[in-house]
Amino acid sequence: MSDFKDIRVNSKFEKLTSEITSKGLSWHAKTILENSITNKKFITKTIRDIPDPIGKKAQSAIVISAGPSLHRNNMLQRIKDLEFEGTIIAVDGTYARCIKAGIIPDYVLTLDPHPTRMVRWFGDPNLEKNLEGDSYFSRQDLDVSLRDNSNKENKKTIALINKYGKGKKLVICSSAPKNIVDRARDIGFESYWWAPLVDNPEESDSLTRKMIHETKLPAMNTGGTVGTAAWVFALTVLKIPKIAVVGMDLGYYADDTSYLQTQCYNSLVREVGEDNVYDYYPEFVYPITGERFFIDPTYYWYRSNMLDLISSSKSVIYNCTGGGTLVGQGIECLEIEDFLN
Repeated sequence: MSDFKDIRVNSKFEKLTSEITSKGLSWHAKTILENSITNKKFITKTIRDIPDPIGKKAQSAIVISAGPSLHRNNMLQRIKDLEFEGTIIAVDGTYARCIKAGIIPDYVLTLDPHPTRMVRWFGDPNLEKNLEGDSYFSRQDLDVSLRDNSNKENKKTIALINKYGKGKKLVICSSAPKNIVDRARDIGFESYWWAPLVDNPEESDSLTRKMIHETKLPAMNTGGTVGTAAWVFALTVLKIPKIAVVGMDLGYYADDTSYLQTQCYNSLVREVGEDNVYDYYPEFVYPITGERFFIDPTYYWYRSNMLDLISSSKSVIYNCTGGGTLVGQGIECLEIEDFLN
């Protein structure tokens, strides 16, 4: 298997990547602690209270992430056609898409503390206000219908989640923003809470330690992404031995994605200047298909975290994404049909 040791990255790229942990923590520290304290009054169940899966639900699972391959490789229809009977875990960004495809996930997991963006995945009652001055989705939204008809599609999503979400299991991070918590309560999700492991809780000034102290919640490692957190949840909470992931690209298709559409383009321009930004998108070839992908410092960091978690857990993950950059030790790349059969 190829890995990032084969990609030429300059010292400036490596330096920028090494700073992501500290920068991210400093950006979000106040927010995630304040949100955790605010959300204490809503915590009635934790991930410790989730019933153990039984039967085929306990044998295998699929984590459905929101990378471009999910649409490009027609993953949801393929999973639907194969009538998978194991556990299905959707990240927040794929929940509505799963329901539209006729797949009802057993769990939906949400992580990001952003105050305006993430509620969109559950239908945003204040969408127009929350989109003002924010080009995040207009630049990179993969769902063309949602991008071009956001208000119309948002209303459909609200109705859809209101219909199918009531009583379903939401695995919700203590740092979730107010609009996510309010929306979850309106929908009637059965919420199971957890705290994000963002640093070493053994340290006296640890942010994780403070959140645990305030909320009394169990902490879970996220690797920085909701997809990784969903895999950790399946492995450590549900204790499912065979876990496949789809839509976990951790990179961008080189043939139809511009740098402008990447999640960190604007921040990279501010950091290194527009003339230098192209040096921060190294290429990668997916070894199964030979397709070309490129990656940015943020996804490079996410992937490194994922590989570290796989290694430390001594587990095997089945990558059925069909592309992307998630290859390496402890990862078996195969088609979703081969995993299910």
